[in-house]
Amino acid sequence: MGGITKMPVCWFCKKNYEFPRGITVVQRDGSVRYFCSSKCRKNSEMGRNNRKVDWVRKSDAVKEMKAKLNADRNK
Repeated sequence: MGGITKMPVCWFCKKNYEFPRGITVVQRDGSVRYFCSSKCRKNSEMGRNNRKVDWVRKSDAVKEMKAKLNADRNK
């Protein structure tokens, strides 16, 4: 049966992506981390803080702007 599957969210940049793409990493303790790209996976492995990485902050700002524009259109 073709149920609706939830789109995974990248553990590093919090971006939604389609399931066949991306990388799924299973930790030794059994927890699962989804990454949208090898760039996110490598930054996570290096121990970088996603709130301090410039390209993540820029994408967050773009998301906020889009949400604000959509809210203004719906009024």
